[in-house]
Amino acid sequence: MVDRPASPDPTTDAEPTPGSNLPALARLLAEHWALHAEDITPLAGGMNSLTWEVRSGSDRWVAKAVPPESKDGFVLGLDLAKRLEGTGIPAGAPVLTAGGLSAVPFAGRVMALLRWVEGRALTGESGTELEVMGTTLARAHRALGTHDSNGTAPARLYLPSDHLDVRPWLRPVITEVMAGLDDADLRTLTWGPVHGDPAPEVFRLDPASGVCGMIDWSGAGVWPRAYDLAALVMYRGAYSMRPLIDAYVAEGALTHDEVERALRPLLDFRWAGQAVYFAGRIARGDLTGIDDPAVNEAGLEAAHRWFADRDDSC
Repeated sequence: MVDRPASPDPTTDAEPTPGSNLPALARLLAEHWALHAEDITPLAGGMNSLTWEVRSGSDRWVAKAVPPESKDGFVLGLDLAKRLEGTGIPAGAPVLTAGGLSAVPFAGRVMALLRWVEGRALTGESGTELEVMGTTLARAHRALGTHDSNGTAPARLYLPSDHLDVRPWLRPVITEVMAGLDDADLRTLTWGPVHGDPAPEVFRLDPASGVCGMIDWSGAGVWPRAYDLAALVMYRGAYSMRPLIDAYVAEGALTHDEVERALRPLLDFRWAGQAVYFAGRIARGDLTGIDDPAVNEAGLEAAHRWFADRDDSC
């Protein structure tokens, strides 16, 4: 069973930014982890979370804080990371507090202290790296097991509908994508705990040991395993599919038949998720993790291009 964060802390209710609240973060680390940080450095790159590199002597960690609406996926991801590290896959598992918690409240968010995962971030720009990513993803999926989609796990995927009128093309596309999922009959797919957003850079290859880990499990959920494959294809492009899928299937996490049947509707769903995500950010004026509203516009336009230009060869 995953543990839940403690009750909100009224003494740290100011909204943090990566470069602010560093003294409060240092106090929190000392109070809950007995960690007296010598250096805390903001890390860039996240649109949904705030992260800091924490150093003490030769040791380092990542402190990560997510908004309240992301708490469930974050806490699930912390539990999954612990399970993966127990099987030998580096995953950035949480360091428990003195009270045995994985996460605590911080400035209106939920924060955890994560183990540092050594290695370089992969890019997926070579066939070799794609094979490593496919192998690592399959090993993670197998280590985390499956859920029966006819039992306790959900048998449908959902998208929020709050901001589908941001662009005239958006609502018809989402309607079409969800109908495609119904036609695919997701109940017949292999469901289990998945990463949820496995961009190439979450794969960390340690050149010293040759071990590849997977970090940043804060978007985890219980969905079809092929969802993670679809996300990787979305990030790297359709050309990347063959070495990635062959390596994944070789590890026995799914069959080729299931991947081929599930990939297209889930790839459409993943792009639809991108469209809804950026539409929401545009509607709210959300600039978390970016400096220019054009980044949100570009994200939405990339999804639009996918649906305008796609063919049936994927």
